[in-house]
Amino acid sequence: MRSKPCENPSKWQEVSVVPPDDPPLVERDSDLASLVKALALPPAVAVVEGEPGIGKTRLVRQAIAEEALADRQQLLGSARPSLASCPLGPVIEALATADRPRVQGLSALSGVLRTVLPDLADILPPTPPPLEDPQLARHRLVRATAELLSRLGPTVLVLEDLQWVDEATVELLRMISARPPPELSVAITCSSSAALPIPGPTTAHVHLSPLSASAAGRLAGAILGGPETVMSRELMDLLYERNGGVPLVVREDVLLLRQRGLLCLVNGEWSLGSSGEAAVVDLSATVPPTVGAEIIARARSLGAAGSAALEAAAVLADSAEPGLVARVTGMDADQTSVALGDATRYGLLRDHSLDSITLRFRHELARLAIYQAIPGHRRRRLHAVVARELASTGCDAMVVRAVEHHKHAGDIQGWATSAEAAAEIATTDGSFEAAHANLRDVLQAGAVAEERRAEVAIKLGWAALGGVDRTGATTALLAVAQKRGIASPAQRAELRLLRAWSSLESVGSRQETDAAVGEMCTAIGDLARRPDLHAIALAILAMPTRLPDRDLPMQMSCLNQARAALAQTTDPMAHAVVLTTAAHLLLTIGSPEGWPAADALPTHGDRPDVNRQMIRGLLNLADAALHLGHYSRSLELVERGRRLAADAQSHMYDPQLRASALRVRWRTGDIDAEDQASGLAGDPDVHGQLHARLLSAQIRTERGRLDVARRTLRAVTEEACGVGEIAIAAHAVAEFNRVALTIAHRRLGHAFARQVLDALAGRQIWVWAAPLLPFIPLDLVRAVLPRYRSGLAGRDAPLARAALSFAEARVSEQDGDASRASTGYRRARRGYAALPDPRLVAHACASEVRSQISAGQAPDTDLLRHAWSTFTGLGAVWDANRLRQLMRTAGLAIPHRRGRPGYGNQLSPREREVADLAASGHTNREIAANLYLSDRTVKYHLANAMRKLEVSSRRQLRDVLEPGSSANGSTQAPRDHTCRCVRCGRELNPS
Repeated sequence: MRSKPCENPSKWQEVSVVPPDDPPLVERDSDLASLVKALALPPAVAVVEGEPGIGKTRLVRQAIAEEALADRQQLLGSARPSLASCPLGPVIEALATADRPRVQGLSALSGVLRTVLPDLADILPPTPPPLEDPQLARHRLVRATAELLSRLGPTVLVLEDLQWVDEATVELLRMISARPPPELSVAITCSSSAALPIPGPTTAHVHLSPLSASAAGRLAGAILGGPETVMSRELMDLLYERNGGVPLVVREDVLLLRQRGLLCLVNGEWSLGSSGEAAVVDLSATVPPTVGAEIIARARSLGAAGSAALEAAAVLADSAEPGLVARVTGMDADQTSVALGDATRYGLLRDHSLDSITLRFRHELARLAIYQAIPGHRRRRLHAVVARELASTGCDAMVVRAVEHHKHAGDIQGWATSAEAAAEIATTDGSFEAAHANLRDVLQAGAVAEERRAEVAIKLGWAALGGVDRTGATTALLAVAQKRGIASPAQRAELRLLRAWSSLESVGSRQETDAAVGEMCTAIGDLARRPDLHAIALAILAMPTRLPDRDLPMQMSCLNQARAALAQTTDPMAHAVVLTTAAHLLLTIGSPEGWPAADALPTHGDRPDVNRQMIRGLLNLADAALHLGHYSRSLELVERGRRLAADAQSHMYDPQLRASALRVRWRTGDIDAEDQASGLAGDPDVHGQLHARLLSAQIRTERGRLDVARRTLRAVTEEACGVGEIAIAAHAVAEFNRVALTIAHRRLGHAFARQVLDALAGRQIWVWAAPLLPFIPLDLVRAVLPRYRSGLAGRDAPLARAALSFAEARVSEQDGDASRASTGYRRARRGYAALPDPRLVAHACASEVRSQISAGQAPDTDLLRHAWSTFTGLGAVWDANRLRQLMRTAGLAIPHRRGRPGYGNQLSPREREVADLAASGHTNREIAANLYLSDRTVKYHLANAMRKLEVSSRRQLRDVLEPGSSANGSTQAPRDHTCRCVRCGRELNPS
């Protein structure tokens, strides 16, 4: 190739060594050290290669800014496609930035540089006569340039992007390689050293690979914000899928996502600004313009076959197998292999093995850029072809993926057919949420033939069980199908059952609940010929919760009828529903038959829907055990549910299982449990939102935030009474009465307590009154005590029996029998300690001392010290403050209130527990599951631990932590507890 000298080198501008806005180098320490070491020992030629955007320029400019090269003259030049015909383009650009040294000993040959380096004319000899032969002229120019470089003294010459190098520059590099100037170091960057024809060995060869996921996350964090911000592992992984660890792509992507509001900083943590499906749509439509333009430019370099294969792979996405690409494009295997190989060489696809693995784009943004560049009409045609090919494979996974392709192709009928097939597959696999979504969308779009509407709606109803129909879409679709005359009577009866069941699961208003119960009662008469559905309907009416007007005799009658119907069917779903409901009802009322029924439940079902029902049943049993005061057994039931969910690979109830465990842990005095309460109350996926809000209010009460707590308790009470959750209402009313300080609050608390007691009398489940008796007005206690005492006869309800002792003591104290009251409070204290329930133990201690003083006895100050220690240790500042007056009356000096222990820069036990699991490779989701925490709480503890340990990654965390050691190298002993709790096993002396 012939070339001519460039005419205006003054247009080339010097680039600053390290741009001030460049983020720090990440995961490049060894590469940087190798490059600096090579350049610091001239003569040297170092080559840095890697794909575009990998950070070659950033590395080289960091290297020449190091102290070891600070005394060298630094010349920077770049090759570009537009300069391919300009001989020595990048070298002349670099020399134009050189200082003006007094160079001695230049030969007359170097005068030819006057035409290309006019700024250096004062140090160059006169211009020699021109040569007619262009090749000789170029060679003379190359020799003159080499001579000038050898006379500049200690110099680092940086030549970038030499994949676009011209022939004269190649000749110069060969000359320098053969006879290297003693004080010259050359740093070369290129996309591939194979494209750079430099003979002979180089001093150093640095190949830059993409960053790891953790390193890309650290880089993204550095670009987005300061050291006080954190980024979750889930977000890091999502961004890494998009950027592939290419630093330039990382930078452009996170900056664009932040600019468009898709990345937001909330409480020091970066998170997606939108949620759910909206976030996915927004991310899929967001491609940084610079990244997209660079990807499209590479794609245009491919031939027609390569472009067709690349477009097919972009549309296929996760299904892009070489064989499918060949069928979609109509090419044979050899053509496809060549086309995909070209795309790989251009850095658009990762290396692949034909017919062995799915093709992957270099990163997700590359796929999105190619996909968005496909014209709309051709994109729809490709989706249609892809949908047909995926469906023809017969593979379940491919059939499921065909659904979206039918939709993007605009093929409504094909989409409806494939969505139904995908829902069937999802149901078989236990992915009920996916099945529900597909069936709901098909019915809402009206894409089902009228004669099949009832059939599809029934499938929808069964898939929806266990979820919460917040929008009412499912029940509305079931109602439409039920009322259409084309449905058979049997189908209408089944639809009525499913509609009522779904409505009850969603815990709607009292009116909605009553309507659902009416529907269920109607369905029972229509289901007599279906013993499986008949048994299920009867069992639902026997549920002890969410049925406000169903008393215990009615529920026991329904349960007995359900058991009789169960004998006529072998359907596993019917057996699961009836058996779990029977155990739930019996355990709720404290029947001695409850625990044998719970223990007899099978550990595993034969179908995913059966396992789903079993897990939900275990959740209900755990709640029933909690209300009875069997705290440790409640945790055992939660653990059974976790094991079943893990074995069945069904994770839809994981948040609910963690929530149930959290409530038990808080009752038993685990102060770490309240750290998750605020997040739990706002989580829409958590089972029992009323439970979560109740717990949040109880914690606010302890912290002295009484106004907020009372508002929440009032709302929980009203909602719980409306939907038949009387056990929850009892806890809320008890807490409301405990903090009722004004006359208005006391009147309202009295009215709430009477309402709940009336509901309990109607339901005849007196064990649920246990939280009320220690705190509601005494006139109500006196009125209900005979029925309460009678209702506990033969019941296994330790919490209710301790409450009975407390209530009897309150009555005795009001009657003036202080000695008898003291005995009753002591009996209650021992009962609460056996559970264990440290808060109620502390209240009983205070009441016992108060009755001792009233009886003229010497107060047991140890009891007061224990109550003070319990309240302050649990952070119950309001209760501790109320205890002060009684301590003064008893003549006991008031100790300094410690509150919750602080740890300064040392890790708390929970922070250490989370950090150890994170350092050992567990994800946040796994840590949350193991410790019964929420994901948000795990992120909080992990961020605190990393801040205290002054690390920014899990890898560094692993280096800092050693099993059993603290951050300062000492061993952290477990903190003392003031009560016996399930977690630590320490026991309060019940004497």
